[in-house]
This record gives sequence, structure tokens and C-alpha cells, in this order.
Amino acid sequence: MDTRRLRGFVAWTIVLAGLGAVLVRGYEADVPKRAHRGLQPPPPPVDIVRGAFERNATLSTTLAAFGLRHSVVYEISEAVRPVFDVRRFRPGQEFTLVRDPAGDFIEFEYAIDEESTLKVERVEDGLRARREQLPLDVHVDTVAAEVNSSLWNALAGYARGDRLVVELDGVFRSRVDFYRDIRAGDRIRVLIEGLYHQGRFVKYGRVLAAEFVNQGRSFQAYRFGDEYYDENGMSTRRSLLPAPLEFSRISSGFSNARLHPILNTVRAHRGVDYAAPAGTPVMAAADGTVTFAGANGNYGRFVRIRHGSGEFVTEYAHLSRILVGVGQRVRQEDVIGRVGMTGLATGPHLHYQLMQDGRYIDPRRARVDPPQPIDEALRADFMRTMAPHQVRLAALDGRSALAAEE
Repeated sequence: MDTRRLRGFVAWTIVLAGLGAVLVRGYEADVPKRAHRGLQPPPPPVDIVRGAFERNATLSTTLAAFGLRHSVVYEISEAVRPVFDVRRFRPGQEFTLVRDPAGDFIEFEYAIDEESTLKVERVEDGLRARREQLPLDVHVDTVAAEVNSSLWNALAGYARGDRLVVELDGVFRSRVDFYRDIRAGDRIRVLIEGLYHQGRFVKYGRVLAAEFVNQGRSFQAYRFGDEYYDENGMSTRRSLLPAPLEFSRISSGFSNARLHPILNTVRAHRGVDYAAPAGTPVMAAADGTVTFAGANGNYGRFVRIRHGSGEFVTEYAHLSRILVGVGQRVRQEDVIGRVGMTGLATGPHLHYQLMQDGRYIDPRRARVDPPQPIDEALRADFMRTMAPHQVRLAALDGRSALAAEE
């Protein structure tokens, strides 16, 4: 190789080696940068406060006590107002407040009840408030008890036993009076939906099947679609409800001679008084037409409904609100008013009266249309649905505790 070509080869070798060194150094320098870009720094810690509303505390005073600026407290209250009544924050109800390291508001969550929460959170354009229903898991719970004095006492050991009584009264009230017909030794067996949130019982759902043994006679009811039928496929629905509301007790029954609690005179009490919290919905006992809706002397706010051709008339007294008007057609279980204590009343209740052919009769003893059989086209499906429920009811011994099954 001549000298000139040798010098050129050496020069190019030096250039390439230098370029390689530069590339290697650049790559090595970039490795930590690229590795750093793949690792995100941990988020700054947030301040989470958990508490409960105190008596006479408001949303504003509660939030201000944790150092939130008055402008932020006002902004939260305004966001909440369209979705939840700020006057309904109750003492003892739990809440969670989340703040950033600087103490600025991030999120507020309040347990409205066992089924829903109120959430307020910061979003790009301000604050957003919403009411959320908790996700509930459905189990099949079994209830079995022996009745000695009352159904309330028999089921007092069960979660929400009072609500359970109301549900059962709705199923059996066409055939059994849980106030008058109870005898020592009666038995109740129930399959009912239990609704749970994260393993915690929240409430009861639909009664799937039930049996009440009253004075040795078995009354059975099985849910199929939206109706209940007995073991022979006969509907348990009555054409006229004897109790058109969810009530806590009967405070006074039908009587031809009762001492009036206010007037202190003996007079006829031609209806049944159902004690219930003020505001409880009152339903139409059957399909019909409203013939009176307004103030009616000692009865206070009063509604009268004519059913069918007029053979039956129902009356609802002492209402706090009337939600129907004269001439309006209503369907059975439509809400027509709210429980109150208007007129002559010592406490909130519904005074419910029933007339048949112009004569007042006891609504709890009325016998109207006979039960209707299930559609023959559905009978086979109903029998298949009923059979496993009937077996499970028969297996309950009346002493087992509440059992939840997947």
C-alpha cells in the first residue's frame, strides 16, 4: 500500500472511532433520562378526614370547622342544593372530607342512608355534586319463627323486623288479619330477597315465598311475575285493600260505640285508624273515581273514592296533603295523599272508612270479589317456579336464624 493511501485509511479510522465514541457517550447519557421518564414521582399525600354530623350542625358549619375557606363552603353548598336538601343532614350520619396538602378541597362524601351517598368533587370547571345508589348484592334469606303474642315480637330478632312485618302483611292481608287472627303456636316461614352492600345487610327486597300457619290452617303465597298466588294457583290479591298504606299499628278499630279520645263522648267509630309517620303515602284501595277531595270538618283533609258502579266507597281522613282532584280516575295503589293529623286527631294516622251499599262496614272484615285463578297458559311455569320454594319452606323448622345464601 502506498504512503498516501495508508494515510487516508488511518485518517478515516480515527474519524470513525471518534464518531463511535460520541454516539456511545450520547446513548449512555440518554439512558438515565429515558429511565427517569418511565418513573412517575409519587403523588403528594392527601388529608382524609372522617367524621359524623353533630346535633344542630349544618353542612356549612361542619365544613368550616375543618378550615375550608368560606367561599369554598358556599360553593359546596350551592353545588349540593339541586341534588339534596341541605336541611336534611342528620346528626350521627357519617361523612368523608378529602383535602390536598395545601388544605384545599378535593372531595366530600356523605352517607344519606343505607342505600345512597352524596358526593361532591372538584372537576375542571368547578364542583360537581351527585347522588349515588350503592351497588347491592341480592341473596335469598330465610326467616322462620313461632308466633306467640304478635308477629312484631316474633320477628323482632331479625334485621329490620318491622319492615319484614309490613312486607308480609302486604302478602297475606287478603286472607289473614295479623292483629286479630294471631294465636299462640302460629308459625311463619319466609323466603325473601336480602339486599347487601359489601357483606352488610341493607334491606329486604321481594318476598319470594311465604307460609303462615294460623290456628292449624296453612296459608301459602308464591311470587310469580308481579303477583302472588297460593299453592293452587289462585291469586292472593284482593279487589279492595283493607289497609291502603304501610302502617306501624292499628290505633283504633271499627266500633259502633267508642269513647272519642278528644270529645270524651261515646260514639260510633266507623273506620280503622292506622298509625303511621306523618307524610306516609296513602294509596287508593281499588280502582275508582275521586268524588270528594278537600277539607271536611273534624275529618280534616279528606278524600272519597267511588269504586265500580258505586257499590263500594272508600274514605281517607286526617291527611296532611291531598294529591288528587275531584273527577280524577285512580288505580289501585296510586298515591292519593299523605298521612297527617288535620281535623280532630291526637297524632298522625289515617282514618280509613269503607261503605258497601251505603252502609259502613269494617274494612278488615270486608269480603269482596273471589280470588282469580292464574292464566292457564302460565300455570305450568308457575308450578315449576313454586316447587323448589315449597320444598325449602317445608324444611324450615321455625327456630332457625336468618341465613343468607348466594
